[in-house]
Amino acid sequence: MFKITVIGLLVAILIISVPVDSFAQTSQRFIVKVNQSFFIPGDTLVLYGKVSSSDALFVKIIDPAGRTAKVDTIYADINGSFTTQLMQWPEPTRNFTFGTYTIEVSSSRFPEDKAALQVTFTDRESVLGSTPPQHVLAVKLDSPTEISVGRTFRIFVQVTFDGALVNADPAEFLASSHIHSGNTTINLAGKFNKLHEGIYYSDVKLAEEGSYIIHAVAFHRGYLAHDSKVVSSGSSIGQVQESINTLKVELADTSRELNETKSAMVNATSTIRQEVADLQQASGQINSLIIPILALISIIIALQISLFARIRASFK
Repeated sequence: MFKITVIGLLVAILIISVPVDSFAQTSQRFIVKVNQSFFIPGDTLVLYGKVSSSDALFVKIIDPAGRTAKVDTIYADINGSFTTQLMQWPEPTRNFTFGTYTIEVSSSRFPEDKAALQVTFTDRESVLGSTPPQHVLAVKLDSPTEISVGRTFRIFVQVTFDGALVNADPAEFLASSHIHSGNTTINLAGKFNKLHEGIYYSDVKLAEEGSYIIHAVAFHRGYLAHDSKVVSSGSSIGQVQESINTLKVELADTSRELNETKSAMVNATSTIRQEVADLQQASGQINSLIIPILALISIIIALQISLFARIRASFK
C-alpha cells in the first residue's frame, strides 16, 4: 500500500515538474472560449483561453454573409493565458446585421492549432442564456428574363419578416438594391414604389445590350436579406415575334400585289388578243374593198393604154 502511494507521488512530482511547453503536443494546448453565446447591441464580446506560451493569436470575425467584419491579433502571456475584450456589439446596420457570426482563431506558432466559435447577434427581445427567437427576413425578386434595350421593364420585390409582409418605406429598406454588369453598377436607391403592402416595384430601362444581374437587398429590423436574378438585354423574343408578324403582313401585301399584277396582265393579254383579232377582221374588210378597186383601176389603165395606142396609130 505504501509502495503504491510513493509511486503515485513520484509520478505527480514528475508531471508538475514538466515545463508548460512540454504539453504542446497534447489536446489541451489550444483552448479558446467566449463569455456568452448570444449578444445584443451594447454587449461586450470577451475572448479568453489557454494556448502556447507567449503565442500570438490571429482573430477574424465573419458575418452571416461570409464577409470579414473584424480582424485582430491577441497575445498570450508567458503561461499561455489570455483575456481580451474583442469588441462591443453596435446597433445593427446594413454592414453589421443580426445573425450568426463565426469567430476564427489561429495560432502563429502552430498552424494546425485553430478554433471556430459561433455566436449570435440578436435583438433586445431575446432572452440571454436561452435560445433566442429565430427571425427570418425573406426577399423574393421577379422580373422578365429577356428584355429589350431602350424599353422600360418592371422589377417586382416581395419582402416578408417571419412570414408577414413588410410595410415600410422602400426608399429606406431597399436602398442597397442595384443592377450590375461587369464594372457597371446601376443604383436602384429611391427608385422603388409600393404596389401593395410588402410588394414593391421599380421601372428600369437599360441602354446597352448584355447580361445584367438584378440584386434586391432588404434591411429591416437589423436583419439583411437579398435575392438576385440574371436578365439579358438585346433582341427579345417579343421583338423577334413582332418582326415575324411584320414580315407576315409585308409578305401578304406583296402576294396580294402580285395577284393583282397577274390578273391585270391576264386582262391586258386578253385585250391585246381581242384588238389583234379586231385588226385582222378590219384588215380582211379593207382587203375585200381594195382588191375590186385595184382591179377596176387596172382595167381603166389598160383601156387608156389601148386608147392612146389607137390615137397614135391614126396619126401615122
